[in-house]
Amino acid sequence: MKKTLEKINELVERNIVQAYAIGGGMGQFYYIEPSVTYDLVIIINFATEGSRLAPLQSIYKWAEKNSYESVEEHIIIEGIPVQFLPAYNNLVVEALQNAKEIKLYDVKTFILEPEYLMAIMLQTNRPKDRERLLRFFEEAKFSVEKFNAIIKKFNLIKEYKIFREKYYE
Repeated sequence: MKKTLEKINELVERNIVQAYAIGGGMGQFYYIEPSVTYDLVIIINFATEGSRLAPLQSIYKWAEKNSYESVEEHIIIEGIPVQFLPAYNNLVVEALQNAKEIKLYDVKTFILEPEYLMAIMLQTNRPKDRERLLRFFEEAKFSVEKFNAIIKKFNLIKEYKIFREKYYE
């Protein structure tokens, strides 16, 4: 993982990616007990403008130049399947802008804050996200006030109410 994170930082140094943060299942590991996940999800903003997905070509060219194999939507970087996801809506853009800098394996990296991860899980509402969200409420240290402000700002109050009714009441 250390070498993978170093290579992801290289994308920023080379101005291929403007900013990134760890999200998805690996993002949860920083806050709650691990569960099964296949890949490292990296949320990104690109250094160049243009079509939303076109800048991914730069990442794939970098990967090819560095002999990293592409398998479906993943690039295998130092043995870790990495999925690069452009910040795809306003919630994810704001989550990326507020990512916190941490050290993992003595490497500087960035991770989405727990309140944003939780709001994204609520928004995507996949079965695995609902399970993770339940675990966040039980295990993670997070600001209830911040979480409530985020779900209010991004119109997720109704989804949160449905989630609570289904799983807590």
